[in-house]
Amino acid sequence: MDTYKIQKKIIDYLEAKAGKEVTKQELKNKFLDITEKPKKAPTKKKSAPKERKQNSNKELMIAMDNLLLSLENENLLVMDGKRILIANPFRFYGRVSVSRRGDGFLSLPSKNEVFIPGSMIGTAISGDKVEVLPLGIGRKDRFEGEVTAIVKRGRTLYRLRVTEKNNRFVFGKFLDMLGDEKEGVIHAKTLLKDILDKIQIDDVLVVKFKEGVTPEDNLYDVSFLRFESDTKEDPDFQRILMKYNFDVQHPDNIKLDLTEEVEPSNVSDWNSRTDLRELYAVTIDGITAKDFDDAISFQEEGNRVRFWVHIADVSHYVKVGTPLDDEAYQRATSVYLANKVVPMLPPVLSENLCSLVANKNRLAFTVEMEASKEGEIYNAKFYKSVIKVNQRYTYEMAEDEIKAANPESWIYKISKFTDNMRKKRIQKGRVDLNIKETTIQWDKDQKPIGIEIRERLNSHMLIEELMLSANTKVDEFLRKKNAPTLHRIHETMDEEKLEMLNQFLQLNGFHIQIKDTSYPEITAAVNAIGNNSVAKIFNYLLLRSFMQAYYGAETLGHWGLGFQDYCHFTSPIRRYPDLIVHRVLHAVILGTKLPYDKPGIAMMGKHCSDEERRAADAERDIIKIKSFRYLESTGKKEFKGFIVGIRPAQVFVELEESSLEGVLDKQQFTDEFEIMIKNDFSFYSKKHTKIFFIGDPVTVSLDRIDYEEIKVFLTLKDFKKAT
Repeated sequence: MDTYKIQKKIIDYLEAKAGKEVTKQELKNKFLDITEKPKKAPTKKKSAPKERKQNSNKELMIAMDNLLLSLENENLLVMDGKRILIANPFRFYGRVSVSRRGDGFLSLPSKNEVFIPGSMIGTAISGDKVEVLPLGIGRKDRFEGEVTAIVKRGRTLYRLRVTEKNNRFVFGKFLDMLGDEKEGVIHAKTLLKDILDKIQIDDVLVVKFKEGVTPEDNLYDVSFLRFESDTKEDPDFQRILMKYNFDVQHPDNIKLDLTEEVEPSNVSDWNSRTDLRELYAVTIDGITAKDFDDAISFQEEGNRVRFWVHIADVSHYVKVGTPLDDEAYQRATSVYLANKVVPMLPPVLSENLCSLVANKNRLAFTVEMEASKEGEIYNAKFYKSVIKVNQRYTYEMAEDEIKAANPESWIYKISKFTDNMRKKRIQKGRVDLNIKETTIQWDKDQKPIGIEIRERLNSHMLIEELMLSANTKVDEFLRKKNAPTLHRIHETMDEEKLEMLNQFLQLNGFHIQIKDTSYPEITAAVNAIGNNSVAKIFNYLLLRSFMQAYYGAETLGHWGLGFQDYCHFTSPIRRYPDLIVHRVLHAVILGTKLPYDKPGIAMMGKHCSDEERRAADAERDIIKIKSFRYLESTGKKEFKGFIVGIRPAQVFVELEESSLEGVLDKQQFTDEFEIMIKNDFSFYSKKHTKIFFIGDPVTVSLDRIDYEEIKVFLTLKDFKKAT
């Protein structure tokens, strides 16, 4: 019998018993003797061989055991000896992600994924928080499910392009929405006459769903709010806020009765803090930064050094369970949208009281460390403090001092120390990829005027190494204290990816093979390639081969950085996970009750990881849109680039000057249904009778910029001919 159907029957039975107990024997008796009824009565009675029936029951028993273990792993039941306790409600919960094909995916706290066929999504939209009934374990050994309820819409506002208008209705197509095309309808009677008269075909309207109205056949009742063009704000910024449901403003119920200055009279634990205001301290940040999370101090002591990493004490102001804390948790991270920010904390905290601005008393959580000049840390201690930053450096200011190489320069001395520390850590095990960051330059009116490929400065690496030191020492301390806390986890690279990387090396003439995922093997390959266009592609491929880092309750270490212990501690103004770690560390130091248990930590880790990915998606979208605006303003039509990706319907090209990624449609290479892909790195073009490889240089011209798809479409002009 079809094991999937049996699993579905077992799940239906468990759902009916939600909140109750069953026994494994009960399930065996009910389901293991199920056999499919024949469609026609046999002409001659035959009994199945006993051996076949035993094998069938054995297979069903294995399938049932796998199902029960998987359900227990996802906390839908608990197996306690012979008893099975069934969760109530018997459902998965989470934020659904919808693909372009219309299928849905739900990420679970266990890191597993539920596949939801498009026909089972109902009226859910990508980003909605949904309730999902498991149906069984399908392909790829993952759960399949059905959306049974929408817990909360993922968005408040939507963009609707008008497609039809009459005296009774205005119809439109939703924008920024993946999956099956969905339409909205506005009842004309809900609009003022001058608004109705003004609405034209192809206008983009800002709308919201009507509450209590159930959509039918992908048609949603909506209410008109405004024309998209009817705003003085940056429309691109507003679009991203709507798409990802971000709000720059914090709710009115958050009361911020705060003093303007930090003084002994208004800090309840002032006397228990270490006063470090006489210790020289600086911040080093970007030129436009406003939220200064960290400051550093440094002293040489003979053959050793002592250094301090001071982190803004956000936990002093943001107390567990308050409306301010609830809002910070829901946001989980500040979102940096090109030249604007959606802050996790209100600006009065993020840019003032918590921010370690110069020449002001500020509350901090300090990690004080002793180390050799070669970068080996001997000792670390942790305490709450009061500091006063002496100077605010930009990365460029610090870089100038480092390059001047004055042996008496304080910044230069720190740089020498952190350079030694970095080299030691790379030797011990770290994958260090030199991937440059692309940033946008702005004029005084906040319009994009250039795209800059930013070099990684020595001053960047100086701060990175000091922050890594604090993060590792805090996590190591909490692990040894067995304190449940939120770790930053990066699991070991999947060895199956090595074949693809080795194939790339071979195709590009490098006589080196990566034998395993150890640091020496990866580093040897990176060093062998050197620093050229092939190296850039290899670094991209290597980065895409890595597992995605996430927040979790287990001490699994950070493979990419080479740390056994690692957490995020150094940016609590903009990251909620850091605030969690601060609270746990303070409780351990004081010997008071720990603020979280392990299941609670796991749940918060899942939420923070999800919000981090949403923020990254939003940041990518706005950078692309603003880069396209700049590209359009230049009037330039022809570009040099190289192939960076292949799909059956498209080829992706990175433009050399800007690092922007554009798309060549399959029609540029073939008249057939799809591109003939030979392997991960090459495809054959019948039109040009040529094999193209990833990394091949091409000359392209601008076809069009599709701001809704957020893509640049290109036309192939020239390419490297076979020799």
